[in-house]
Amino acid sequence: MATNEVISALNALYQGTSLPERERANAWLEQFQKTTQAWTTSDAILGSADLGVEAKLFAAQTLRNKIIAGIGELGEQGALSLRDSMVAHLREARSGAQPLITQLCLGLADMAVQLGAWTDPFGDMAGTFLGDASAVSCLLEFLAVLPEEFLNERLMLDSEFFVQRADALLTQRAGDVIALLVQCLQQTELRADAHTRVLVCFSSWLKHGDITLEMVQDTQLVALAFAALEEEGGVFDTAVDAVCEILYETRADRDDDIRVARAKDVAVEQQLVPLLAAAAVQMRTNSDPERVQGFCRVFTEAGEAWVERIVRNVGMFEAVVAALVDCVRLGSLDAVGMTFAFWGVLAD
Repeated sequence: MATNEVISALNALYQGTSLPERERANAWLEQFQKTTQAWTTSDAILGSADLGVEAKLFAAQTLRNKIIAGIGELGEQGALSLRDSMVAHLREARSGAQPLITQLCLGLADMAVQLGAWTDPFGDMAGTFLGDASAVSCLLEFLAVLPEEFLNERLMLDSEFFVQRADALLTQRAGDVIALLVQCLQQTELRADAHTRVLVCFSSWLKHGDITLEMVQDTQLVALAFAALEEEGGVFDTAVDAVCEILYETRADRDDDIRVARAKDVAVEQQLVPLLAAAAVQMRTNSDPERVQGFCRVFTEAGEAWVERIVRNVGMFEAVVAALVDCVRLGSLDAVGMTFAFWGVLAD
């Protein structure tokens, strides 16, 4: 009965012909989401083969919001049961609409962060999805959002538990995530967008997780990110994000010990400078303003990360400095503005 009421309200919200009708439907749905019944009804909607994406997306969003606000209502066993159900829904949705996949992954990630009884989210999700080429993208989506959800301010966690959970799910699993991403690159049977999803996941763990440049510089991941700068559309944008995160990781840190500092220098001088020199050629031969702006973002990140190295040995970084000069010559206020911080620090 509750399922039918939810569907009727959703139909009124999305297809209603009058504003008052849509407002009433929206108010009813908001109240429904606050009820205890919303747990089981949303789960039932997600498990129904007869309902469409709009209803299932609402159900997934409802479950995620309730997981964030009140997972304690379920108790430990109830939460683990819901986890199993959501994993099954995610597997069923693996070839479906991406917004639904993302919402299910966000809900599972929020559960993983909060639920200590879920002892091995990485192992469980990898065991469920990695063996099925059509489902690997779901695993990559879950892993991409997991580090980000540790920064979700809506999750109210005890500080000690937060530190322990971050160590267990991120720090201790960083090496496994790298190995999984490399494995995905080697699987030719994966979906065409798999490399893009690998890049998104890689970038997220660099930014929010415990992956460092030293851990990945001898893998295919760095080369993949730079190679994707040759692609079009969203792949290029994803590549820019990943490359910028790689470059950020090379910044000199006063807390770096001699070994780490040397490893960064080697990565910069032997790997990244040549890759950026090639990227500079791509930028100069590209006529798309948005792509050129993406390249300017990359070179700005490199300049800011390496300004001290540039001062010590400008000859080695000539291609980077020349590319930054080209960014200024573009005449684009956005591109020029990106470089201000670099030129200011260099002048000092």
